[in-house]
Amino acid sequence: MKQICEITDKDILDRDGYSNAKPRLTARAIVKNKENMYAIMYSEDFDFYSLPGGAVEENEDICLALKREIAEETGCTCDRIEELGYVYENRGHCDYTQISYYFVVTTNDTILKPVFTDDENAHRTSVSWYTLDEAIKLIASPIYDKVQRKFLQARDIAALKEYTKNNLME
Repeated sequence: MKQICEITDKDILDRDGYSNAKPRLTARAIVKNKENMYAIMYSEDFDFYSLPGGAVEENEDICLALKREIAEETGCTCDRIEELGYVYENRGHCDYTQISYYFVVTTNDTILKPVFTDDENAHRTSVSWYTLDEAIKLIASPIYDKVQRKFLQARDIAALKEYTKNNLME
């Protein structure tokens, strides 16, 4: 899978810093349904929008993790999957690294009930469907004060830019 970008402390905090921590792996997706609407996650407690996805469990195949995460967070199956690329995050300020593998998923399902984790429920997480333009605006427009949210936002923006640049699945 090709690298979309690398995000570092220099990009977010405008300072040097590098982590040698073992990367946490995640599988994330731009999920499009048959009505050409896109799934966007929202955490009410954090007032934060993001693309669906989450951690790859130990010894779990990335595509299986993707299917599991999409089923949990959107309630949908992955009927078509294309690789988009990965975003490498290196957060020297907190000694953390992450590789987020991004995919483009098309689902033929009608909207089903997601099964959120206890943590997601505690933070009042929900999923809604938007046009591509609305989805991009929801993710890209906010200006966050918290460093973690800036990293999360930057990786999703990078994936959305890659998606729109390549016009995948259009």
